[in-house]
Amino acid sequence: MPGAAASLVLVAAAPEARRVAESLFPETEPRHLTRSDLRPQAPFTGPLFDILGAQPPGACVGLVVPVVRPGAADAGPGTAPDAPGASALLAVADHVNLELRGPLSGFWPAGVPRTFPPVAGIYQPAVVRAVGGARVYSSGVTVAGVADAGRLTSFEARAVREGGFLAVSDTLIPAAIIAAFYGLRLAACGVPWAPARDRE
Repeated sequence: MPGAAASLVLVAAAPEARRVAESLFPETEPRHLTRSDLRPQAPFTGPLFDILGAQPPGACVGLVVPVVRPGAADAGPGTAPDAPGASALLAVADHVNLELRGPLSGFWPAGVPRTFPPVAGIYQPAVVRAVGGARVYSSGVTVAGVADAGRLTSFEARAVREGGFLAVSDTLIPAAIIAAFYGLRLAACGVPWAPARDRE
């Protein structure tokens, strides 16, 4: 049953994301976070660290965040061969960080080991499925992490185009890195979002 494998679900504070989280994880407690909450400015401070740090190692956490789909028709190496339409939800199988920084950049508290956590294998796309709900591409896609999904830098735009990535997100990668730091797994779902809307 959806939601049974996720101990908690983090949801971007947007109506579409809330609806999707209710469909995918109906029996799991949602925690609604703003874009600022999902992009911590310093290591080990803010709600994302507090929430994920309180979960037992090995737990699977649901994550529902907005994604933008630039050039979806130009599917390439980062995408699946039968990629879904623009309105389909995207189960995340992997990511590429094009922002070149993360939530563990900056001053760390004394006594906390300064090691970058391995993120390979933390995504659980098979957990992201709805029964009778929104269509989800359950084998997963690779999402490119960027600084601002509504306005890509020239480097990000070129890398997305050349890599053929199906979607970009400015809130997925920080959650993934923090989850990996605490030894968690993620059932992450991207919700197509129009950049002109207010995400807060």
